[in-house]
Amino acid sequence: MSAKAVGKFPAFLSFAKPEGHHPIRHGERRRCVRTRVRWSVLLRHRHESLESVTENLSSQGFYCFSRMPIAPGEVLECWLTIPTYDPTAERATVILECRVRVLRSEGASEEGPYGLACRIEDYHLACGDPNWPLDHDRDGDLV
Repeated sequence: MSAKAVGKFPAFLSFAKPEGHHPIRHGERRRCVRTRVRWSVLLRHRHESLESVTENLSSQGFYCFSRMPIAPGEVLECWLTIPTYDPTAERATVILECRVRVLRSEGASEEGPYGLACRIEDYHLACGDPNWPLDHDRDGDLV
């Protein structure tokens, strides 16, 4: 029996993909697109406030860094400062108040910083004052 091919096989010689071909996505498990944005975020963990900056954001959550470890499953309050790019310059930012759950806490070293993957469970537009979470208590009253 000969190992030589009798004829050419055009299907194997062409770089064209078959009709209806859909490539398989490897490595990406997220259901929502993540966007690289660096927005200020203030996290309230128990009675301590932690300032950070987002690394990326999706419609379901964000990733940021913290100077202290926070256990997965912890529920935090947070305030995202979102730029409005308002051409009238009346309101440069808005504050989105969120309740988030820490899904993952990754530490690079004992001293930190710790990477936090947070899922947004609830949110509402708080206001346009960037000092709002700092000078108000949990009920929104001025302190």
